[in-house]
Amino acid sequence: MSDYKKLSDQPEEEHKNPSALTPQQLDEMRTPESGLTSGEARRRYDRDGPNALPEKKVNPCLKFLSYYWGPMPVMIWAAIIIELARLAWLDFGVLMVLQFVNGFVGWHEEKNAGNAIEALKKSLALKARAKRDGKWEEIKASELVIGDRVGIRLGDILPADCQLGPGYAEIDQSALTGESLAVIKYEGDIVYQGSVCKRGDLEAIVAATGARTFFGKTSTLVASVTQRGNLQKILLKVAFSLLIVSTLLAIIILIVVSVRGNNFLESLSICVVLMVASIPIAMQVVCATTMAVGAHALAKRRAIVSRLSAIEELAGMTILCSDKTGTLTKNELTIQQPMLLKSYTVEDLFLVAGLAAKREQGSQDAIDKCVTEYGVQKCKISYSGYEEEDFIPFDPKIKRTEATVRNSRSGETFKCTKGAPQVVLAMCNDPSIEEEVSRNVMDLAARGYRTLGVGRTNKEGKWNMIGLISLYDPPRDDTKETIQKALQMGLKVKMITGDQTAIAKETARLLNLGDRIYNSELLSDEATAVQRELLNSIIDEADGFAEVFPEHKYAIVAILQERKKRVGMTGDGVNDAPALKKADVGIAVDGATDAARAAADIVLTLPGLSVIIEAVYRARKIFQRMQNYCIYRIACTFQLLIFFFVTMVAINPRDFAYHDSHGKVPPKVFALPVLTIVIITLLNDGTIISIAYDKVTVSRTPNKWNLVLIFSIATLLGGVAFISSMIMLLWGLANMAHGGTPFLNTLGFDRWRYGEVMTMIFLKICISNFLTVYSARCKSWFFTRAPGKFLAISTCFSMLMTTILSCYWYLNFSTGGSSSIPDMNSISWSTAGYVWICNIIVFIAQDVAKYFAMIAFEKYYAITGKDGGFSSAVLTDSFLIFNENVRKSIVTRRSMAAAHAGEFKH
Repeated sequence: MSDYKKLSDQPEEEHKNPSALTPQQLDEMRTPESGLTSGEARRRYDRDGPNALPEKKVNPCLKFLSYYWGPMPVMIWAAIIIELARLAWLDFGVLMVLQFVNGFVGWHEEKNAGNAIEALKKSLALKARAKRDGKWEEIKASELVIGDRVGIRLGDILPADCQLGPGYAEIDQSALTGESLAVIKYEGDIVYQGSVCKRGDLEAIVAATGARTFFGKTSTLVASVTQRGNLQKILLKVAFSLLIVSTLLAIIILIVVSVRGNNFLESLSICVVLMVASIPIAMQVVCATTMAVGAHALAKRRAIVSRLSAIEELAGMTILCSDKTGTLTKNELTIQQPMLLKSYTVEDLFLVAGLAAKREQGSQDAIDKCVTEYGVQKCKISYSGYEEEDFIPFDPKIKRTEATVRNSRSGETFKCTKGAPQVVLAMCNDPSIEEEVSRNVMDLAARGYRTLGVGRTNKEGKWNMIGLISLYDPPRDDTKETIQKALQMGLKVKMITGDQTAIAKETARLLNLGDRIYNSELLSDEATAVQRELLNSIIDEADGFAEVFPEHKYAIVAILQERKKRVGMTGDGVNDAPALKKADVGIAVDGATDAARAAADIVLTLPGLSVIIEAVYRARKIFQRMQNYCIYRIACTFQLLIFFFVTMVAINPRDFAYHDSHGKVPPKVFALPVLTIVIITLLNDGTIISIAYDKVTVSRTPNKWNLVLIFSIATLLGGVAFISSMIMLLWGLANMAHGGTPFLNTLGFDRWRYGEVMTMIFLKICISNFLTVYSARCKSWFFTRAPGKFLAISTCFSMLMTTILSCYWYLNFSTGGSSSIPDMNSISWSTAGYVWICNIIVFIAQDVAKYFAMIAFEKYYAITGKDGGFSSAVLTDSFLIFNENVRKSIVTRRSMAAAHAGEFKH
């Protein structure tokens, strides 16, 4: 550390040992250059345990019981208590079954979702580079022990409290200490677990692990905030709306029937159970299950979701800002013909470039590896005669690397650098070469070649530029087709790159991405007044941006979001983290740094853009399932709630017939027993959960929640079912009168008992609900798409069970004489067939009404130009099958600033 002197106002002891390390810790940190042995590391691991905070254990029994406490379970408990007071043992028993089933299903599905999420977290577990037995290896951060020798470089999240070795590092510890700016740490300083390395490349010794770290000791002060995603907010809006309506109508029902003389406890029980049936009890289960199923499917495609709500936002993403290198291109660099300046040779060029690169295996990036291999293999250069005294790794802020080296034979010490040619050219400040270098850079860029400027200092310390190294990074084989697929999905791809504008334009030409590529200077102080005025529209219409610095990515995302776009951003570096957090969907690409992965919502473990397109496709599937769930649930609630409200408030069965066919007097209020409503609720829950596994189509346009459309279609479906149920009830009540009704007599039906009418209406509501799901799940005709196996089985089972139950009804028990609702009676198979035929006719009417309503909405949105959030055009799974002259100086004020940005003031 000869070039950097440490200045500190802190006492030496406090600065070196801020964590008050014990003598035993200090002794165990005296690790040799070869690192710990595997045996010693295992001994310390067995003694201290894993490098992880102890997890709060939740009693599994208490966790299970928690599913029986909450707003919805409390309502069911209230109904159970009422039925117990009435001594209605059958209703009591069935409500207990409902309570158990809802709690058990919720616990089981969320347990499975939790297991899926835990598996995803494990796949994102932090890694660390540790030196053991003299070799560097990548291990799980949880396996680190005190005394381990670890490597720290740009973008790493520190895996433990560490004491820095020779060198310096810029550390961002704002998440722990609240310091807004990164701080410079030097040899001997302690850096904390969870901090982010913003600059530096050095070794360190682990000083504390697990609960003994600074983070572990203060973890109780770190708040963990769980934010609701947009999907959860939408579902809560739907649930709250249904709760308000059902509560209001239930209160009216209770007042009216009580005034008519109905048993109060019985009426209260019906109203409470009716509210339970009307409110989406399974909402949380459906949401968790659908998201977990989707996250698991994406993980199989090498896209790991770190925030489940990001799946829904991915479905609505309209713009994807994509990195060029490694995402649009292969990141497989090959060296082309180098360009030399003055009297320098190719050997001089690659000697200096290699000295300014990391040469240790495992720590090289693509450029360092390419340059050093070319120097050794092609130019037969040996770097062993040079001793590295200091090294500044590549930083996006300064766009170059720098090394201070000493020639061990001559004793000469000099500096080497390689990086962006405009930055190196600005450092050299040599007007005689500026035109030649600029011309060559622009010519190479126009052919799609990246260029590295290489320079070194002379004996006087002045920088001299040696030449240019041209690199070619070909586009990935599938990128061109992937971009076309993105456009077919209504997803605009914008290329974001730090390369020259000419390179970006040539790459965009090869990929058919568009030719509106802008230099990032329009985002800086160098932008003209006209550019600033048109900035928003320029960014919106641009196909890409070149010569981009990390802060530009954040600005681009912010401006696009201001224009109501849902933006996805890819990134891989520590400086990309702010933009990844700002974006609606932050995507860390394959090979991203720890800091970028921590900031991202989705982490890719496969290179290229195609995996993102597949993730979007599958996210839209999940969105469609949730939209279908909302339509179906609202439609069922509308039919059930409005039907019972109208019948219990406005229908008096005695107005139709004072005696039924068996001479029994019907009640003054039409109502079904609590038992039947509970059965409807139980079977509906099974159908609703199966929607999470349904087959759906994928929209060609980004998805958007349109609650007006959802409520309109759901109300239409529920309204048709409600009207048909009312007609069937009125016909049934009329058929109790002497002589029956001509229409039903023509069909061969005799007079019905009141108990048969009740059973018939029970069957009508059940079958209608289960058929409605087939219309709710399709924008077009119901037969245009086959249902998922789970959905088909659950609905067929429910319809079969309710039909058999209606034909062989036996669930009538005495309720202590307090019941004003007569017993239900079994119906004949011919009556059940009549109900089935009526339901099928009504279902077809529902589907016809829905189909033309969808057409009307589509035409309305087309005429008004509004974004309706849906499209009749869809994609199929086959979609995922992939086949494949002005000269000016390149030195700008930005380049001049970057040329001197690497110098620290001490």
